[in-house]
Amino acid sequence: MRRVTSLDAGMLYAETREMPMHTLGVVILEPSPDEPPFQVMRRVFEERMHLLAPLRRRLVQGPLQIGDPHWIEDPAFDLDNHLRRAAIPSPGSMRELAEFVGDFAGRLLERSKPLWEVLLVEGVEGSRIAIVAKVHHAAMDGGQVVARLLGCLFDPTPEGRTVPPPGEAWASDREPSLAWFAADTARSLATKPLHAIRAIGEVATRIGQAALGHRGSRGNPASLFEAPATPFNGALTQHRSVALADVAFDDLKIIKRAFGTTINDVVLAASCDALRSWLLAHGGLPERPLVVSVPVAVRSEGQEDAGNRVSMILAHLPVQIADPVERLMAIRAETRRAKAEHGQAGGDVFQQFTDVLTNITVPWLLTHVMELYSSTHVADQLPFLWNLVISNLPGPAVPLYFGAAKVVRVYPLGPVQQGSGLNLTVLSTMDRLCFGAMACKEMVPNVEDLSIGFVDAIEGLRRLAAQRR
Repeated sequence: MRRVTSLDAGMLYAETREMPMHTLGVVILEPSPDEPPFQVMRRVFEERMHLLAPLRRRLVQGPLQIGDPHWIEDPAFDLDNHLRRAAIPSPGSMRELAEFVGDFAGRLLERSKPLWEVLLVEGVEGSRIAIVAKVHHAAMDGGQVVARLLGCLFDPTPEGRTVPPPGEAWASDREPSLAWFAADTARSLATKPLHAIRAIGEVATRIGQAALGHRGSRGNPASLFEAPATPFNGALTQHRSVALADVAFDDLKIIKRAFGTTINDVVLAASCDALRSWLLAHGGLPERPLVVSVPVAVRSEGQEDAGNRVSMILAHLPVQIADPVERLMAIRAETRRAKAEHGQAGGDVFQQFTDVLTNITVPWLLTHVMELYSSTHVADQLPFLWNLVISNLPGPAVPLYFGAAKVVRVYPLGPVQQGSGLNLTVLSTMDRLCFGAMACKEMVPNVEDLSIGFVDAIEGLRRLAAQRR
């Protein structure tokens, strides 16, 4: 049994029907005729569950929700509760698959079981299948979900690889008793004041470092609560929509070399181009640049199962700039400044703020505050933290197989938050950069236009890069 970290606990307390806190991965496969796909999926998971320890842990909490939640090795763990088959009408297009995934993304995971679910979806055009994995952000670091699943469950050849057995047999935990919960809650409440003082001191230090960094910055650095109003900012509904696309990774390398940028700069510039086109078609551009939150992993080696470890960089997206090269150069300058400031301030910003929240109150209160905040649409009345989140995740560069089935594409999808109804995530794997847009359905109509715009932006920058040779 292990105590849930404050950051992971904060994600659990923040979750409501309107704001599920899970991440998704969509893997497109060309199946092998030698073995039924669902049989392959079950066999692979059964053989390799010891490589994915968080997936056998279930959340437990005292009946009054006063003490801290814990993870236990679930004594009732059953793989059949997490692996299911589904189908879309054949031949299902990628747009139809995206609609299916959007509906799946809008449903909360059941907390009576370990917080994950995997669907094998048949009927995809081209005689393909899709594996759609949903994992709660608190159960496994959201930025690492797709990479960890790919690394543990997939192989570099169709012949597979030898996976070492676990060092020791898995043992479940006993369900904690009421007496145990009472004692643990008493210990937790007794130490909260000390932890709160320490956490408040860390946050104060962080704010001071950020203020000094802003004071020494050139220009106007992006900050919280300065995001302009857009159609995708405000209170969330329960419905989600998804768009999927991909481009050649070599095209991003060509653009990067031609203009002296990073791959992440190219991703942000293409996203900015797509957002500019979408905003022009849905009410016009805001007067100020968008503010984007870019998650940054702060995990050290050996912390794979230590819960989420993430910070963020805030940057401006200059959607007002029409010229694509000028826009890319502005983003390059912006990200360089933002990274320098982040390096000076340091620290795990989300961990520090959730340390404060979880130590000055109790889970029951935090959960009910979030439910009230969500159900009353307060996010429509408050300044927005940022406009959207854009994540860039690394993936394996080698071909991958699931059993003998070849991996064709891997699309990542991150959650949206109250006040910010759009998340764009990309993953580089093999020779492709795969793009996934997750949106609040009512706030972002025609979400597929963003994926089309991203692909067109990369193609446009590649042509301009070729002219500079």
